Amino acid sequence: MRNLVLMLIIFIFFGCAKQSYTLNELNLNLNLDFKQDANILPDTNLNLNIDKAELLERYFNVWDDEFGDINNAMWAFNTYTYQKQKYYGESQILRTQNWFDMQKQNANFAQFKSILKPAIILRDTAVRSFPTNERLFLSLQPGEGYPFDYLQDSNLEAYHPVLVSHFSLDGAWVFIKSDSFSGFVSSNDIKILSKNEANKFKKSKFAIFIKDKIAIKDKFDTFKFYSRVGGLVPYTHIKDGHFITPDGLAINQQIATTQLKLTAQNAKNVINQMLGMNYGWGGIDGLRDCSAFTKDYFASFGIWLPRNSKAQSQITQIIDLKGLNNSDKKAKIAKFGVPYATLLYLKGHIMLYTGIIDGKISVTHASWGLKTKNNARALIGRTAITDIEIGSDRNDIATTLLSLIESMNIITSNPKLALTNSYNIKFDNDLLIFPSGKTISYYDKEQNPTIKDMFNLEYPLLMPLNSPLIDAGRIRNELFFGEIYGKNEAEVKANLTEVIWLKNSLNQKLKFSSINGAAQALQRVSDELNILVQNEPNLIIYLQNIGGTFKYRNIAQSTNLSAHSWGIAIDINVANSHYWLWHKEYQNQIPYKIVEIFEKNGFIWGGRWEHFDTMHFEYRPEFAALRGISQSDTSVKKD
Repeated sequence: MRNLVLMLIIFIFFGCAKQSYTLNELNLNLNLDFKQDANILPDTNLNLNIDKAELLERYFNVWDDEFGDINNAMWAFNTYTYQKQKYYGESQILRTQNWFDMQKQNANFAQFKSILKPAIILRDTAVRSFPTNERLFLSLQPGEGYPFDYLQDSNLEAYHPVLVSHFSLDGAWVFIKSDSFSGFVSSNDIKILSKNEANKFKKSKFAIFIKDKIAIKDKFDTFKFYSRVGGLVPYTHIKDGHFITPDGLAINQQIATTQLKLTAQNAKNVINQMLGMNYGWGGIDGLRDCSAFTKDYFASFGIWLPRNSKAQSQITQIIDLKGLNNSDKKAKIAKFGVPYATLLYLKGHIMLYTGIIDGKISVTHASWGLKTKNNARALIGRTAITDIEIGSDRNDIATTLLSLIESMNIITSNPKLALTNSYNIKFDNDLLIFPSGKTISYYDKEQNPTIKDMFNLEYPLLMPLNSPLIDAGRIRNELFFGEIYGKNEAEVKANLTEVIWLKNSLNQKLKFSSINGAAQALQRVSDELNILVQNEPNLIIYLQNIGGTFKYRNIAQSTNLSAHSWGIAIDINVANSHYWLWHKEYQNQIPYKIVEIFEKNGFIWGGRWEHFDTMHFEYRPEFAALRGISQSDTSVKKD
């Protein structure tokens, strides 16, 4: 896959891409249509408090990871060769075979994985494909000169955890792996940790930088490094308004915080820290390209993203925009996009959707520029707020950003989108429209609970079994589920179908709703459990003597309908379960392996509820959709 890098770079068009053009053509600067101040961006009611635990877990997982195959580690030496392509260095000097040979020799891959120790980065540092700061350009022309150095992989900020493979032959470089990539960093910019030091560092408290390019100095006023938005700040305690790091640095709480809510104003503040920064391919010279901007932006709120634009476009809730005309794309972005929490992707480039300004869709992105019809570039060359159709008023622009957008992905949970992705319904503003034509208001206060109320609590999907108990999923709007699965017992019964439960061991027929993929989801669960109990026969005790599926009834001690009434719930073996009305204290006997199979196929589990019901599993695909998990992603794969 790495071998495709060069080809992809040649053909992509925008901010993280590059093409050849002449020096004169570099003067084709684009006029930015918005004032470059994030305070012009719209206010929203976005208010998300995100636990940075996942971000930290992603960072530190590398200490327990592996480097994998040596051929993958050496991808750059197989891609950038004297035989395949002419490359140039500084001062337009052609790179020779001898130069490539020397770089490969110094890379010292004979020592690959000889160290395998945890380390941290000491200061903002470049991650290089070869162990050198020398450049590798594709052309003599400025468009393939600076900043498009092919050896510049990325950069890492102070305190970032990495895993060390080995030193270069001259000792000046260290081959490392981070949470997103591997490459060479300067040996002066890294500290290898003992096992005890690593454990102590990992147990530190952590804040995150929210200000950029602030000089961090020690008690002797000696410069150590610059702050970087989204970078970690380990600390042992807080004193006089400063985080005190394990190495004794005092970092002002005005430039770092333990928790930053994702609100419109906080988003604007973070954007302003990076706005106007010159574009930097691969983070060259400590600058940012498109995916570095989005990664650092979201990290400031405790949200982890991978490093490159394609990978970023593949996470959370993805909406395909390919094949739509520009008008339909704009409508869909405006309808479903969450300002400050949505990415817009086109090949080679990614942008942050920042809302509507004067009827125009605004994006904030680190961009090199737009391709012109004569294969030149109209330059942006910085992190900027632009109209998604910037350049549409010029006849020399080949195509707009909007025309090439392929998808959007919403980083935060979006209940409306989760509902549309999980059920055959549409939204018209706040009005749900069912296939029957029936409409229900998302916020209708006469309904108790409202449809919005169903999402007031976040279900801990696929989390450890010791996660806090919370009644997410117990809140159900009966009008909604009645419209989906049947408004009365007769309608529900008419939609029931048979599911074969554990064919090879129990071969039991169960009734379940055929609507909305419920029965298919339960069948997938059964097929996976069937394999599980063949490998672990002791687990059959939890799955035999099923407590039941469809039964039109109210919840015990309640006037509300049970999920069983719609044929979307199953109670497994009652004898090995616990229920809040029967047991005073919470207990659980159901193994996580069983819970996991249900949850990854669109079910929620009553064992996670404060009003616990460990036998109960209920088909609620909207909670998986909130996490960006579609049912097509979870089906059993067969040879």
